[in-house]
Amino acid sequence: MKIYVLGAGSIGSLLGALLARAGNDVLLIGREEQVKAVNENGLKVIGVEEFEIKVKASLYSPEEPPELLLLTTKSYSTKKALECARNCIGDKTWVLSVQNGLGNEELALKITPNVIGGITTNGAMLVDWGVVRWTGKGITVIGKYPTGKSEFVEEVAKVFNGAGIETSVTENAIGWKWAKAIVNSVINGLGTVLEVKNGVLRDVPELEGISIEIAREGCMVAQQLGVEFEVHPLELLWDTIERTRENYNSTLQDIMRGRKTEVDYIHGKIVEYAHSLGLEAPRNELLWAIIKAKENLNRGRAKFETEV
Repeated sequence: MKIYVLGAGSIGSLLGALLARAGNDVLLIGREEQVKAVNENGLKVIGVEEFEIKVKASLYSPEEPPELLLLTTKSYSTKKALECARNCIGDKTWVLSVQNGLGNEELALKITPNVIGGITTNGAMLVDWGVVRWTGKGITVIGKYPTGKSEFVEEVAKVFNGAGIETSVTENAIGWKWAKAIVNSVINGLGTVLEVKNGVLRDVPELEGISIEIAREGCMVAQQLGVEFEVHPLELLWDTIERTRENYNSTLQDIMRGRKTEVDYIHGKIVEYAHSLGLEAPRNELLWAIIKAKENLNRGRAKFETEV
């Protein structure tokens, strides 16, 4: 399958490497440093599995449309990334988002009706340009967005499974996106505030109650919006933590690197939807405020250190 990976960061590089190793025609589209490293030295995967693969990489999307555009950018970059890639989204191209947060698929639907919503609980960390650590093997679920079925989705699942990416198909993609957002609200929220690996959230008894309350808040908002779940978010939460025990969540990784986080698209979206319903989501709002403060402090510190 001809696949463009739009956003060759940690999860994009991991999925791209696995798909390329399985013989798919993969192009990674990403930042200059990553593109240069991959083109010169190939892409190296360490951790759960270790291998090196030669894969094409580019700063820009080609004119020729792929069968699948795998969207793995940060959520705050989705709109701009899709605009830049619009030239390669053909009538038969499908866009698959496996991003964190809510609202990415809605942006893709403004460009094409061929949108697939997806979640993945695989843990990944870009440890150096051209080197990605697979920190935990998880599950991937994909489905026509927001609901329904498609033969192409089934084909994508076969390709992913053939690449060693454990993937199943759903007819309720929006339900899975909300379930994953709720999982992220707990893991990314508490993990970032406490600055710990995912496994700590299960190892410290005092954190179980607050984890449940944060998840319950998101469930309440989703259910008021009419979202139904195929998997209980708490079940997905505990499973994700166990599968990715050694992983630092993506929000914490961004904080540690002095970068912008996706908190506006996780906790921020849950709060936004709650307010639209006349509800409150105080735990998510508190986590949003603390993480925004940490983000601004760390970005300011990084800028200061660079200037000094």
